[in-house]
Amino acid sequence: MSDMIKKIKSIEYRLLPQLLLIPALLVTNAVWTDSSKVRTDTTSIDSVFHDTSQVSITLPLENKKISSLSPFPVVENQAFKKGEKITYSIHFGFIRAGSATMEVQNETTLNGRSCYHIRTTARSAAAFNFIYKVEDVVDSFIDKEGLFSWKFDKRLREGGYKADMLVNYYPQDSLADVTFIRYKDRMKVYKQQKYSVKTPPFALDILASLYYTRTQKLEIGKSLFITNHDNKKIYELEVKVYQKETIKTDAGEFECLVVEPLLRGEGLFKQKGKLKIWLTNDQYKIPILMTSEIAVGHITTEVEKIEGISGKIPARIRSDE
Repeated sequence: MSDMIKKIKSIEYRLLPQLLLIPALLVTNAVWTDSSKVRTDTTSIDSVFHDTSQVSITLPLENKKISSLSPFPVVENQAFKKGEKITYSIHFGFIRAGSATMEVQNETTLNGRSCYHIRTTARSAAAFNFIYKVEDVVDSFIDKEGLFSWKFDKRLREGGYKADMLVNYYPQDSLADVTFIRYKDRMKVYKQQKYSVKTPPFALDILASLYYTRTQKLEIGKSLFITNHDNKKIYELEVKVYQKETIKTDAGEFECLVVEPLLRGEGLFKQKGKLKIWLTNDQYKIPILMTSEIAVGHITTEVEKIEGISGKIPARIRSDE
């Protein structure tokens, strides 16, 4: 047991908080899944992605129409709204490791524009704290009409690692101002950096990218491409759409699309293991189940509760609530 604890603490990419906070980047093949929860649609394609003509390229500014009244893009959004809250449980193998939430907290105004305030939280379970304690909060403020980023705050408290990354975006200037702070001991600042990054117009932070993806039409055998910003990096994320699967959870049974995010080149999410995510196959595209394989086992993030969606969720086959 002590050897396993040492291995968990030495994981280079700290996959637990990534699974808790960034459920957009989770995917297929060679990852652990409880087969009793999944039923695959055998009518799905057999040879996806061999024919490059099947790939649709969608950068953040594509599928957006420019308003005649302003230079800002507009994205049709039927996927989420204020008040939506999704609660997840996180398991390391058969051990409950923690919980996470994704919430559209409210609508606010930044730089004269209406914005969604989206918050994700990650908390390790009390029994898991002796291995690796996690108390993370990420806030993204995204334009209500264009779904691009205005502000992004990431506050990580992971074991002995404590850091903040605070970003202000200037979309019309294609610029992001970043402040990075590392703490030690009793939250004393021992390292602070401030710098500016040239970004693509109307850039997306990683959390905004997830919510943007939820608004897009996803088709089996086609890919979605999104340009993201994180820290000093600008990188392209390809989201592959594989097949339909039916997933059983404590929140009910859902028909889902299986997607795999892939990075081209170096980036924040380059890892040794693969990531997998199941999104509801409807206009909401709610992340239902996420898995990742790591060096010492598997981490699974599964929906427990869905709140703030009025009416029926079309992809829900059966409710266990």
